[in-house]
Amino acid sequence: MEIKLDWLNKIKPGNTMRFLNLEYVETDGDIYKLKATFPPETTNPMNMVQGGMITAALDDATAMVVISAYDFKIGPLTTDLHVLFHRPVEVGEAMIEVKIIKLGRKLVTVEGKLYNAENKLAATLLHTIQPSDPPEGANPFDTN
Repeated sequence: MEIKLDWLNKIKPGNTMRFLNLEYVETDGDIYKLKATFPPETTNPMNMVQGGMITAALDDATAMVVISAYDFKIGPLTTDLHVLFHRPVEVGEAMIEVKIIKLGRKLVTVEGKLYNAENKLAATLLHTIQPSDPPEGANPFDTN
């Protein structure tokens, strides 16, 4: 299955994707690599990126891969997000790797890993999604 994510560098559906400047970088086998940029507004009192912001980046990255895998015909309804934080993330760029574990008709399981500026694993997300009909009206993922 070929999943194309080039559209993500032209269209950023959703405010968090724009805020974190989520960008597609490359595909390496079954791993989809994206980049997020955490601005100073994402920090906690320790001046590190707040865990919820890291989760938002991983949530958006994994969802965009799933949406692309279904040719923009579904909307991802999250049923579970499980996040493990391994080390702090500083303001600036972070790389995300996404791998689809199971792409089914009723459930999708996808893994996201976020690496800090030193390319060390900082967070792991296991995302369970129920593929659903997209909302009526304009398609936020229209790539035309």
